Amino acid sequence: MAGRARRRARQGLKRLAVITIAVPLAAWALEEAARRAQARNTASPWSRRLRRAADWVGGFGRGPLARRIRR
Repeated sequence: MAGRARRRARQGLKRLAVITIAVPLAAWALEEAARRAQARNTASPWSRRLRRAADWVGGFGRGPLARRIRR
């Protein structure tokens, strides 16, 4: 019984790590890629697509890191 509880706790911690760290980091990386694409070519459709993707991915993020990135 204790092993099952530990396994659930680990799975919960992994999900929490993804939500609080990996998702905001991915959103930030997409936003940076959009900025670079726009700096190279202002008419590039990729910058809009990357920004839209960053907004979509960033919507799943939670915690202080996600809040800082959204500002």
